[in-house]
Amino acid sequence: MTWSGLDQRNFPRIVAQCDVTIHDRIGGTLKTKTQNLGLGGVCVILTRELEKLSQVHLRITLEETQPPFESDGRVVWMVRSKEPLSKKVSYDTGIEFLNLNPQDHARISNFIKSSQTA
Repeated sequence: MTWSGLDQRNFPRIVAQCDVTIHDRIGGTLKTKTQNLGLGGVCVILTRELEKLSQVHLRITLEETQPPFESDGRVVWMVRSKEPLSKKVSYDTGIEFLNLNPQDHARISNFIKSSQTA
């Protein structure tokens, strides 16, 4: 799902399909792609629900030629949806970065800038 409405976030996001691995606090691992990405966090589509405000650990690959970065995160919102034909349930999930180190903050900022000029 792509959001085309007014973006009122503190950190605007870009549409980006980056590989992401999410480790939740109960030992589960989810692999997916980002739907959008910003300096404040990411949106992902998941096959299972994560508890709102729960903490997770993220591993995101911005570019295949660069190593991934890691950050803790907090689930800040989740919207359950169902595909009409297959009835497949998914969870559109917003995750806020926590304790993002300055080097990774700069990498994300540069990735966003380069994506906007491409």
